Amino acid sequence: MGYDVYGLSPKVNKIYPERYNEILNEYGKDGWLDWKKEIPQEVKDEYFELKDQYQIDNPGEYFRNNVWFWRPLWNFVCRNCEDILEETDMDGGCSNSGHEVSARKSELIGKRLSALLADGTVDEVYKINALNVAEAKAHNEIIEEELKDIEKACKKEHGEDLVPAKYPEPYNTQWNETYAKKDWTSSYPFEKENVENFAKFCIESGGFSIC
Repeated sequence: MGYDVYGLSPKVNKIYPERYNEILNEYGKDGWLDWKKEIPQEVKDEYFELKDQYQIDNPGEYFRNNVWFWRPLWNFVCRNCEDILEETDMDGGCSNSGHEVSARKSELIGKRLSALLADGTVDEVYKINALNVAEAKAHNEIIEEELKDIEKACKKEHGEDLVPAKYPEPYNTQWNETYAKKDWTSSYPFEKENVENFAKFCIESGGFSIC
């Protein structure tokens, strides 16, 4: 699962080269490649390279995160932009519902994030998060060993490989209770570069929708 964030009226710093239009004229439909056509692999590769470069040249066009990166990023935005975002905006960033954030709010978010990058706040949050992630990973390694011990004990008694959901008691309860002790902090990294990219996107997006 991921979050696709689209600029509503992105600033265009550089247009597509003519080659992009040539590809669409021959193999496209409604502004996209027509996958019903037989498209040579080298043309597909060229098309995606041109799209990637366009998005680099025009950072307000599109921003994407998988769920693991988006949640800590959006939480950081919400904590530091409470005076910019409304409750509906904050909630809208927690789903793929297509919620729209206005151009004014988007620009203010981008400027706020840029300031937090400049004053070292993002660096401090990164360090704290990195420590929490490392501690969570160490904790989860212990949990994984406990789960393996339960699996071995179950197999020794019942003589077959079973998925945890079908473990006979008391192993099913033991496995569920142990698994519940996992710390999912380890799955949610907070990266400075991700904040930088989102700040650029916000400033140049002209508002955005979260899908």
